[in-house]
Formats: sequence, C-alpha cells, structure tokens
Amino acid sequence: MKIEEHRKAVEEHDRNIRRCIDDGIEKNQRNLGYNISQSSIERLSMYLLKLKVVEVSVNFDHRTFKHSKSLKERLPFDFPEKIKILDIMRKIEEKRSTLCYGKRKPEKEVTEMLGLYDKLKEILGE
Repeated sequence: MKIEEHRKAVEEHDRNIRRCIDDGIEKNQRNLGYNISQSSIERLSMYLLKLKVVEVSVNFDHRTFKHSKSLKERLPFDFPEKIKILDIMRKIEEKRSTLCYGKRKPEKEVTEMLGLYDKLKEILGE
C-alpha cells in the first residue's frame, strides 16, 4: 500500500482507539488490542516506506512480530531505532494475544499496551 493508504488506516484505527478509551478501556480491551496492534503495523509500514527500505507492496502480518526468526526473514535490513521499535512491536503483539483472547484482564494490562503504543508513535514520529 502507499503511504496515504496506510495513513487512512491509522486514522481509522486511532478513531476506534479513542472511542474505546472514551467508552471505558477495561470493557473494550479486545477492540483496543486489535486496533493498537493494527495501527502499529500501519505506522511501521509508513516509517519504512518513508525510509525507502521496503517496497509499496510490502505487507506485514501481526504474528510476524512475535517471533525473532520471522522478523529476521521479513526485516533483514537495518533502519534507525530498529531494535527498540521491534522490541515494542513484540510487546504489543504479546499484549494483543492476552487482551483479545480469553477472559478479561485487569485495566493495568490495557494501559500498559496504550503506553507501548505511545512510545512507538513517539519513535516513529507521529
């Protein structure tokens, strides 16, 4: 996808995130887990496209960020803050699984994921 298409997806996910926060993060944890994860991937895609280290046709699956082997295969190149970014992406994906599946988790876990997302936005340059 082109950067503009990623930007529109980010805007949609971020609208959903704000709506879930306004409505109560604990009761919307599944939606927050999904939208934060997807928005993070869209933001990373935009970042890598701007750096011109990936092609417009690149498409990342959220599960890629949970496994070191998958990351090495999909992102063998270097880019600024790579280790920090991928560490945050891994943590977001772990939280996604925790929040999206199974029983409800404490509000603390949801706020941790929101904090990771804020860190990622800061690094990638919101």
